[in-house]
Amino acid sequence: MTIHRVNIPQIIPAFASKSGVSFDSAITIVYLPDMIDDKTVFIAFDTETTGLAAATEYVVEIAALKFDLQGNDLGKFSELCRPPVPMPAAAYRVHRISDDMLADQPAIEEILPKFIEFFAGEGNVLLAQNAIFDIGFINSEAKRHDIQMPRNSVFDQIELTRKAFPGLLSYALERVCKQFNLIDIQTHRAMADAVLVKKLFLHCLKKWESVEERLNVVNNLTHYSFGGPMIVRIDQGLVDVINMALDRGQNLEIVYSGGSHQGHPRPVIPYMIYNRDGVAFLSAKCLLSNATKQFRIDRIEECRPIKPHGI
Repeated sequence: MTIHRVNIPQIIPAFASKSGVSFDSAITIVYLPDMIDDKTVFIAFDTETTGLAAATEYVVEIAALKFDLQGNDLGKFSELCRPPVPMPAAAYRVHRISDDMLADQPAIEEILPKFIEFFAGEGNVLLAQNAIFDIGFINSEAKRHDIQMPRNSVFDQIELTRKAFPGLLSYALERVCKQFNLIDIQTHRAMADAVLVKKLFLHCLKKWESVEERLNVVNNLTHYSFGGPMIVRIDQGLVDVINMALDRGQNLEIVYSGGSHQGHPRPVIPYMIYNRDGVAFLSAKCLLSNATKQFRIDRIEECRPIKPHGI
């Protein structure tokens, strides 16, 4: 399996090659063996927090389930963490974790090493719904307390759900799980959500009959990690097409695996390629919605140049 490690400047301006910045030279091709096999240990995890911004908010709960590809339970982890600030009312309404519940709990610097001990292990793979959110919070807490995070791969369950069930109206965890009768009543707590991630992961894999097919799908998901660069498969030909359109002032017609026009061609005016949280994006104006949108480059399925701007 060929994997590309994205390592691009924070902002790559439009008409990048004219400015002397080459996207091609910023990509290092890394050859990795298939990381997932039928002996791989998976860890479904979730966090609850005091808010949405990892840089200024705090983790108040971490929960995780360890299991194998057959769904056998291999262990559980669940801990509350006392934050250095009172629980905001908006966050309490989401997860119902109160200041009284946290008053006698250990701080995150005591909990995070225990979580690392639980999931760390060569080849172990973590799963989370909207993984970048949880990774961001864990990384922020680790940085605050000078804790080194292992670089186990982390997969985003949303990406797998999209591959298994394209075209759903919503990919929100609770809504998808209700649609597939994986839950009856759900409470928004870390362990409850970790259980749903595990159930949904195993349910998605049933879309492919053989173990080999399932392993191939999982191995081709985007690889995130704590405290390290994201590893993502990038089609170099796609990057070349985007660069050429930027150089020539051309529009593009893309097919994107997401959004309201998922799977259908849409004309866009490309503005720039840039890096956000280790992920390469194309900023472009969608001519169907007449709005500027941000498209993850690894989720652009098709791309071709069309007429130049203004013609």
